[in-house]
Amino acid sequence: MKYDLEAIWSRMESGDSQAEIAKDLGITHGRLSQILNKDEETAKRSARARELSAEAWLDRGLRALEEAPADSNEIARARAIAQECARRAAIRNPKYSEKRVHEVSGPNGGPIKTEEVTRPKITKEEWLAAHGLGTAARPAE
Repeated sequence: MKYDLEAIWSRMESGDSQAEIAKDLGITHGRLSQILNKDEETAKRSARARELSAEAWLDRGLRALEEAPADSNEIARARAIAQECARRAAIRNPKYSEKRVHEVSGPNGGPIKTEEVTRPKITKEEWLAAHGLGTAARPAE
């Protein structure tokens, strides 16, 4: 059976989950994944649709919060839905993630040069004196 990929991608971009789309098409989520990844070009376009859906997922979470009754249980439920929508948005498009990854490397992308640093051995009295805690700094008892 042929499926209208443009319609599927449009629904994805509008914030419909793949599970919702698969249910409406009468197929399993796994079958929909096969359809969306049947070749490299289709897989790239499907990935782009997921990326574009991030804003719709955030809107979906905001809508759940706005429409929640003033009941504390319903507000808590709406918050959980909004958090899940934000998590899905971040999965679909990393620019919506609260996590940031910073990669550190040395010159020209090579390893960072390190060297071992050792502290000189000092006595307890030297340490106390260095921190102003020597016997002279102590008040008389």
